[in-house]
Amino acid sequence: MDIPYKIIEDEMIIQLPQRVEKEDSLKFERELYCIIKDGSNYKTFFDAENLDYISTAGLMVIKRLRLEFGNLKMINCKPELLKFLKENGYSELV
Repeated sequence: MDIPYKIIEDEMIIQLPQRVEKEDSLKFERELYCIIKDGSNYKTFFDAENLDYISTAGLMVIKRLRLEFGNLKMINCKPELLKFLKENGYSELV
């Protein structure tokens, strides 16, 4: 899993993959952790534009990283993902 990201002024935007399966969550977490740790001076956003599926394990990764690094947010969520996040206690991510 190679997660792309870009830095624009004082923001880092991490492009989430199309799918994050439960089996991928450990690798997903390690990669995101390294990216965010190296860019800790930036406001960080997870771009969910291409995200079609994320397992609960994947969401827990994002939630843990948010707890450790601060106010990380998901942007460009599709309506069905936004609804799922809000209905299942992940509204702080958006």
